[in-house]
Amino acid sequence: MKIQFNVNNFVKGSFYQLLWFVFFASAFSIFGRVPNRIFVDVTSIAFLFILLTHYLFEWYKAISLRKVKNITLIMLPFLIMPFISAIQASRVFGQPLLFGLIAQRQLTMVLCAHFIATALGDGWLKKEKFEKYFVGSLHIMLFIFLIFYMFVNPARFIDTEFVTLSPNKGFRYEFPDSCIYGLFLYSIFKIWVAKEKGWVLSLMLSAFYILAYLMDRTQLIAIAGTILTYVFLNFSFPRIIRSFIIGGVGGVLIFGALSLAAPGLVEKNIKLYVTAVETLTGEKVSEASTNIRFMESKIALDGFIKHPILGVGFLSTKWNDGFRSLNKHFYPVDVGILGNLFVYGILGTLVFYIPFYITWRYSRKIKEKNDALLVSSIYVLLFQFADYFTAASNQKFFGVVAVYFGIVYYYRYRKDTIEETL
Repeated sequence: MKIQFNVNNFVKGSFYQLLWFVFFASAFSIFGRVPNRIFVDVTSIAFLFILLTHYLFEWYKAISLRKVKNITLIMLPFLIMPFISAIQASRVFGQPLLFGLIAQRQLTMVLCAHFIATALGDGWLKKEKFEKYFVGSLHIMLFIFLIFYMFVNPARFIDTEFVTLSPNKGFRYEFPDSCIYGLFLYSIFKIWVAKEKGWVLSLMLSAFYILAYLMDRTQLIAIAGTILTYVFLNFSFPRIIRSFIIGGVGGVLIFGALSLAAPGLVEKNIKLYVTAVETLTGEKVSEASTNIRFMESKIALDGFIKHPILGVGFLSTKWNDGFRSLNKHFYPVDVGILGNLFVYGILGTLVFYIPFYITWRYSRKIKEKNDALLVSSIYVLLFQFADYFTAASNQKFFGVVAVYFGIVYYYRYRKDTIEETL
């Protein structure tokens, strides 16, 4: 009987893990650009229906009780913004409203924050179970990403939106890489905060993916700044010195191992950073991707100057090839905050920064500083805040911010019976 009980628990736990993986995979849109659209579209529509139904039900309860939760109100600007953007795209480019609305489905992922905060806050979802399935889902995503990069040639998908071709990085899968940075930070804080050394393997695997396959210099700078911020705010001076020494030695060992195992990879990364330094010092740059960024920045700046408040609106690739109709290669997401200002204007861009402002406010009031899930959520949002300046990933993968913001919001009010007024 005992063996049967354990088997049943394993099957039950695996089933719940699968369900939560589908939830987070939909929230992060990890399969949002795969060529086979039937399963993805059906799943995303069902997922969105659940989120909207839950949100509307919360409004029904709020009206009945004459008391609205702050998280419910916070969602409103994000749900209104796609309509404003679609109207702007219709005014500026003549795009039909329906195309503009459908193209911005990713923004509705903000309701993940509402779902998570409400479910955890109301108690029908236990924090320990949520953390287990959430982190388990992140590991599954890392495994899937590694399988694709290691064993599936992205060139076979070149005619789809599933991959992009970078002049200096080659073919890249369109995955929400920020979720792997989330696993990387969670593993670090499990070691530093929870003192659980068993998370070293998870840390090494996520670091390997970031260094070997992402090769994003601005994100590496952002994640380094995020970690240093935590170190300077929480470590004593002797511990900071020890950490720098250990980190330096570890960096040398990793660099040496990579130089032996994959010299081409090291050379490619060095070239990326040399080009970045040349750009900052004003030297002539021959790297194609850097020159493309200059071109994209000029287009975005011109559009923002003409439409500073509401932007030009969001264009769908299903209508006249989207933003590429302005130039053979133009993606607002490539130019960070300038791309957001171009698409959404000052008003819409400020909306995207609402979660970061609220997280900053809440982080000063939350007393639980030894919880790895909480600490990693706060610092993932800090990383995303920094990353938004150079890559407007919110236009493709806003669910990452939404999920972590929902977690922070839950921790802020988990011990309060009354939510404060914004």
